[in-house]
Amino acid sequence: MRKYSNNRSGRIADQIQKDVVNILRTKVKDPRVTWVTINDVEIDKENTTASIYWSVLDETKIANVTNALESARGFIRSELSKGFKTYTIPQLKFIFDESLARGAKILSVINQVSKEFSVNEPQIDPDSLDDKQKN
Repeated sequence: MRKYSNNRSGRIADQIQKDVVNILRTKVKDPRVTWVTINDVEIDKENTTASIYWSVLDETKIANVTNALESARGFIRSELSKGFKTYTIPQLKFIFDESLARGAKILSVINQVSKEFSVNEPQIDPDSLDDKQKN
């Protein structure tokens, strides 16, 4: 069996990401996928499965968007096949990407700790520094 370089798999993943974004924006008529962001695409070693990581701004719509993407999976794959010159088109697996939500949560915790630290930190009067430096 021929081994493909990571560079080829990377190019295929990049092209799938671009094409899926375009298909979702222009060809999928389901309004549930309007605000979907495709964050990343990973291809397995055999180029048989493409894991498509997506996110949405409104977390209350995750279940609806998941159902919409699953129902449109075959259509998206058939549209991908029109633009690819590879022998096979990978199976598509849509995975909700929680990293953005986790990142936002971590950032809010850091901001909270930073705010608490600055409140508890003793305030230094710049004028008092000048007096001490003179002595």
